[in-house]
Amino acid sequence: MSVDLKAAQGLVASCSELLIELWAVEREAASLQFLDAMGTLKSGQDLAAKFSKKAVGGEDSLEKSLNSHIQVVTEMRDFFQQCVDRYGEVDDSNASALTSAETPR
Repeated sequence: MSVDLKAAQGLVASCSELLIELWAVEREAASLQFLDAMGTLKSGQDLAAKFSKKAVGGEDSLEKSLNSHIQVVTEMRDFFQQCVDRYGEVDDSNASALTSAETPR
């Protein structure tokens, strides 16, 4: 499998930007962990607890979904960064081999 160098560099940058956005949303979601604006009635408190768990700590919470997305995007970024690194290593190796090759006289 081969990946164009400029494409890989662009993908690394895009993944890094997306991670910054996902981390920001993750911080905002964490602030929803303690909702208290649903009133003093038991039903309001139960609803606040339900919404809190949808944000953080619940079985299918936004927090878990964001963590999953962050993990996948991090793996993607790392893969494309490896492509960039390998391209540079191969390019350096080829340049070194060409420099050390004997030139015909």
